[in-house]
Amino acid sequence: WAWTRALLGLRCKEIHVAGGLEARELVERLAAACGDEFELNEYDRFSDLIISEESLAKASNEKGSYKAVQPGDAIVAFSRNDIFAIKREIERTTPFKCCVIYGSLPPQIRTQQARQFNDPNSGYDILVASDAIGMGLNLSIRRIIFNSMFKSNGERIIQLDHSSVKQISGRAGRRN
Repeated sequence: WAWTRALLGLRCKEIHVAGGLEARELVERLAAACGDEFELNEYDRFSDLIISEESLAKASNEKGSYKAVQPGDAIVAFSRNDIFAIKREIERTTPFKCCVIYGSLPPQIRTQQARQFNDPNSGYDILVASDAIGMGLNLSIRRIIFNSMFKSNGERIIQLDHSSVKQISGRAGRRN
């Protein structure tokens, strides 16, 4: 609903909304209700999304599975505690340093972390983030790794739906 509030509150001549085609009807109806024009443009991905056949871990309770991360990887977790625990594990067990991005991170810090991750000479090769990476940041992500397919919606733990997985996963390979 955050993007709906943002769309309804914007004062501008033109708005570009990027997302899955499943949102088309909703955005089109919203534009019509506001008396605005709607134009659909479809774009090709720069690279294909491919689902890996195997996990980094051999078993769900295996420790140390983040030793297999590679430069350009983004690990998605759904709590700040998990994000920082994963960052510590990666930095302790691999030669890589991690940037972190999550929803309540101040915008300036979020932008700085994204810039460091995107800069191949910064020394930061791995991103550990929440689903906030699916909200408009331009990131040079090579591969998305989900720490979990479950998250809290504020009331209970829910499994990520197809649309959410596509939105988050779609951040990989955008400009690589």
